[in-house]
Amino acid sequence: MTNALSRFDELNLSRLNLISALDQAEETEWDVNFEADGRIVRVRCEALPKYAVPHGLDSDVSSALLNLYIESGEPEDGRFAVSATTLLKLCGWHNTGKYHGLLRTSLERLHTSSFSVSGGWRDHPKGRWTHAKFHFIESLDFSSADGAGAFDERTIIAGRLADAIVASIRGGYIKPLDTVFMLSLSRPRTRALYRILDGARYNPANPDKPLNVLDVNLIAWADQCKIPSSVPGNIRRSLQAPHTELIERGYLKSVDVTGRGRQQMIRYEFVPEFTPLDPQVAARLASYGVADGTVRKLMKQHARAFLTDSMNRFDTLVKSGVIVIKKTKAAALMHLLTHPDDYPYPAIPVKPGEVVVKASRMEAMLEAPSVTSEFTGLNPEQAAEKAVRRLNLFYRNRIPITLLDGVRRALLDEQLDVVALMEDAMRAVTQDQRDEFARELKERVEGELAD
Repeated sequence: MTNALSRFDELNLSRLNLISALDQAEETEWDVNFEADGRIVRVRCEALPKYAVPHGLDSDVSSALLNLYIESGEPEDGRFAVSATTLLKLCGWHNTGKYHGLLRTSLERLHTSSFSVSGGWRDHPKGRWTHAKFHFIESLDFSSADGAGAFDERTIIAGRLADAIVASIRGGYIKPLDTVFMLSLSRPRTRALYRILDGARYNPANPDKPLNVLDVNLIAWADQCKIPSSVPGNIRRSLQAPHTELIERGYLKSVDVTGRGRQQMIRYEFVPEFTPLDPQVAARLASYGVADGTVRKLMKQHARAFLTDSMNRFDTLVKSGVIVIKKTKAAALMHLLTHPDDYPYPAIPVKPGEVVVKASRMEAMLEAPSVTSEFTGLNPEQAAEKAVRRLNLFYRNRIPITLLDGVRRALLDEQLDVVALMEDAMRAVTQDQRDEFARELKERVEGELAD
């Protein structure tokens, strides 16, 4: 699992922006009212004093959780399970004690802060505007090495996203989010503003084509960004550094402020040629050592299918010895991409009666394919993460978070075989013997770790 799994944003969250575009915040509540297409919309947040309202780095965590949920097959009950180590990677953070602490605090803040949206939450499948009240994370559990609940390398995090968010994602009310670009931005404030801008570019009733120009009132935009100031000069200063970076990085073409006092307007002009990266393709290109600038150039020049097919062909030809790496993988792959006709197209054998199934993004594959094929090519950490997510999906209330912690540790230490474990787990599901499997797994893990 890599950062590349983050590739979508839920449109209600990005448009309404529930996370303040400030690096630090002390406020325990905010209340924003605005008019949209004749509707009066009110959005409110209340937070515990010890945490303050969601802000800054919380945008990274919320984005990572949304995409973790999507990549897990969008289970109807909104549940997710992930190790702290993997969630840090999805956030683009370092795996250190400092960031373990920041992650714990951020999750607590997203769990304890309450949000209410009056008349502004879009029920896209029905074409209606609704009311919604929720915590971003409705339930939260995690394993810990001490009584204080500190995160460490073994910590497993499980939780449940808000029903309103789950229904919106399952209803398809999402948009692409270039998280490779977002996580490369230098400050939490810039990353948050990028996410807000990228959501504001879309028409909520027809989210198909983004705008190239966006005009907003300065004071109203401060409310949208949850900047706790009504002084125009303070607002401009808060936005100045993020504006500069987004222009320098090629996302914004220009930012112009006109007018006086509270009537000041901001005009954002976006770079039409800015290519939102498909994070999966971008990360795969990067895994060969292709530089970020070259990745963006390739994705502007070529279709996703061409790049994917070319990388698949490259891997096959390297494995078969047709391509011999003389310098670097990146150089060899680039030569294939620029001279595709110089390389043979390997035949893809298809067994008699074999059916190729394209998995839907919107539904979980409850009929699991070959367990062996699912885990082929994964390193121990990737295999352990996938096994934990799969067990959490099929054994919701039967396998507690502490046991998932132990399973992951045993898999990483190679005390359990992941394929054998998951074959037993899926067999128990089909035979309605999940309780028996959960009991046996507990005894087995405790026995392995005690040795």
